[in-house]
Amino acid sequence: MSQPHVRIHRFRKGLAAIAGLALAVSGAVAVSPAAATEEPVDDPKLAVYVEVNSNDLANVADYTLAESGRPAVDLAMIFAANINYDGEKAYLHFNERVTETLDDAENQIRPVQARGTKVLLSVLGNHQGAGFANFTSYEQADAFAAQLADAVTTYGLDGIDFDDEWTNYGANGTPQPNAQSFGWLATALRDRLGPDKIISLYAIGETYTVTDFSLFDAAAVLDYAWNPYYPTYDAPTVPGLDDRSRLGAAAIDLSNVSAATATDFAERTVSDGYGVYVAYNLTATDQSDLLSGITQELKGEATEYRAAPKDTTAPTVTVKKGARFTTGTDDGYSKVSFKLHDAGKIDRVSVNGVQKDLTDDRWSDLNFVKPGVFGAVAGANTLEVFDVAGNRTEVPFVLTP
Repeated sequence: MSQPHVRIHRFRKGLAAIAGLALAVSGAVAVSPAAATEEPVDDPKLAVYVEVNSNDLANVADYTLAESGRPAVDLAMIFAANINYDGEKAYLHFNERVTETLDDAENQIRPVQARGTKVLLSVLGNHQGAGFANFTSYEQADAFAAQLADAVTTYGLDGIDFDDEWTNYGANGTPQPNAQSFGWLATALRDRLGPDKIISLYAIGETYTVTDFSLFDAAAVLDYAWNPYYPTYDAPTVPGLDDRSRLGAAAIDLSNVSAATATDFAERTVSDGYGVYVAYNLTATDQSDLLSGITQELKGEATEYRAAPKDTTAPTVTVKKGARFTTGTDDGYSKVSFKLHDAGKIDRVSVNGVQKDLTDDRWSDLNFVKPGVFGAVAGANTLEVFDVAGNRTEVPFVLTP
């Protein structure tokens, strides 16, 4: 497999805030509106792809411009959802880690948006033959666009990024690419999303090479198109999307590029008038030195890494007093109850290896433990308490028959 590609998006001028309230797909959980309210500036935008299979999207919020405090990253891509095929039609698929990222929007997505970064869902082929370039009617394309728009609304995202890799057109009896398909899809998605969401094109595959961009209003439908190959400097050619401020020539892999190349591409982006610089593979490690060379050229400021300190404090566990909760002594309890506390929130407990999930909260309880309850037995027992950061406290206790 070739390495994944990175794309960049430029903010729409005058776009002041991220989408409003939405409901999480998992149920009736309200999604908070993003807090960013500052007007975007006209500097070239830095777009990064985050492989959520191995990294948290929330890491994006750790990078800040040193002087202004603005976000170093303007566009963050959740890499990646898939376009799959069920034997009859294309459908949107989320793997386990993408699902976890979206379902945990309050911790993974909202903090990034609150810094002022737009969050897009990147959608990628999956070897099944369904792709953006082989819908055979507007109705088929619109049905898939409806799923994309629903994901944007449900999870409070800022747009969709199209990446036509690994599609394997023709597999499972699927049609070959045609010149109209992507125009139908992008137009239908724009109609459903409205003017203030972002649609970007990672300029690769048949969606880029086969599409006749003159068959739809590319300038009104697409916000950006950018180079998918690392490390190269080569802007795509998309008829109708001629404004350089909406194109990206620079593309790098942050884990495999020299500082000199990264900075040189940024200098060229500014001098050539391009509006986007794409970087792939932002990780949990401190990459601020490399990013500083880029943002110094694009935005006139270095990048600082401001990751929150890691929680290394284990939960506290105390025996609850009073006969209603606990009877007996440390030498042996006929029943015992525990008060649990952790500033970073209690996640779960285990009694003799038997797990019990708890509602993540700073305070919790494990009440009325006795032989035969919660995995406890007469004699020696071990209680383990875990916080959400993975810190553990172990408490031995004895129960009488």
